[in-house]
Amino acid sequence: MRPNTLTILGATGFTGRLAVEYLNERYGSDLAYVVTARSAAKLEELKPLMANSPKATAMLCDVTDPESLDSVVKNSVCVVNFAGTPFIDKALPVVEACARHGTHYCDITGEIPLHRASYDRYNAAAAESGAIILHQCGYDSVPADITAFMAQKAMRERHGCGVAELRMYPGDSAGGVSGGTLATGAFLMSNKDLPGMAEVKARGAYALDPAGATGGPDKSMDGRESKLVSYDELAGTWTMPFIMAPVNVPLVRKSAALLGYGDSCRISEAQPCKSRLSAIASVAALGVGGLLFVLPPTRWMLFKTGVLPSPGSGPDRATRENGFFHEYAIAVGAKSPAPKITAHMRSGDAGDGGYKATARMACEAALTTALQRSDCRAEGGVLTPAAALGDAYVDRLNRSGMELTVEP
Repeated sequence: MRPNTLTILGATGFTGRLAVEYLNERYGSDLAYVVTARSAAKLEELKPLMANSPKATAMLCDVTDPESLDSVVKNSVCVVNFAGTPFIDKALPVVEACARHGTHYCDITGEIPLHRASYDRYNAAAAESGAIILHQCGYDSVPADITAFMAQKAMRERHGCGVAELRMYPGDSAGGVSGGTLATGAFLMSNKDLPGMAEVKARGAYALDPAGATGGPDKSMDGRESKLVSYDELAGTWTMPFIMAPVNVPLVRKSAALLGYGDSCRISEAQPCKSRLSAIASVAALGVGGLLFVLPPTRWMLFKTGVLPSPGSGPDRATRENGFFHEYAIAVGAKSPAPKITAHMRSGDAGDGGYKATARMACEAALTTALQRSDCRAEGGVLTPAAALGDAYVDRLNRSGMELTVEP
């Protein structure tokens, strides 16, 4: 039996500290977890956050040192990795060690090339050892992945059919912009020969599909085949492109391939807008902002002047506590007349999606693997939250204070 249920890498970063706070407040009296840092001084900064956790320990760990990393990984049931910005140049050695030792792994990255490289390099080893390896366990991309999972599952249970189409929509939200996400995007744009990049480009819309999957009808990463601004009859709203759809939708397609959502199921995600005019204005603003971000000189200026938040920073406590998000997925049944099911994920008391709720979603994913392994997918591998954790994860998120429902 391993002495540590969870080990947190990157615990001194902004979201890592929120994860330590969450574990201390919700599970502190019973959970044996380890927080790590590369220096003793940084570990001392974490100790006040662990005041209610008598079984928690602080340990030095340098993920660039294989011996140091191995000593942490082999003594843990699950490793939760918050050491990113970006993850692609740090996380693969951690994944390799976890796959080799049969240790489960969760992180919060939305880096599609990393996910692709992780699967191609270590899926076989993880399957052999039984390790569940999960990327994208935060706001990118749990809300989209889990609402799609809930909607298609309810479709089978209530109507006895697969799904012809799944559409995800980010609803109302409030919170801070992630400096880490922006910095990671800038890094990926500036470095074109990173692990997994060529494979993602070659695979197109089905960039994350597992071996043996046959793709499907979608032609674009976000699945939208219409104009930039269009009226969505299914949701009854005007829509525009959602900036995180190219991250979320490939993951949902991978879940669909692993779980069999339906033959030739179309999958997309779009941003709802209040009117056609507001959609046009938002697309224009997104275009201007995107252009300024893509050009290196203006991007540097945006970060330098504080217009964009820097990596490692985040919103103040009030913004985190008062923040919220809502994601919903609509499934259309593969029979006539076509039934419809809508699944919702609301943040409840989890706070803003990009930070506080991300820490909670990642911790609960890790705890699902560590404490409820028999309720998870039997096979290990580089999987998805929906395919690996399923209903056990939905139940944990609901019990944590988030709100996951299906209608009608």
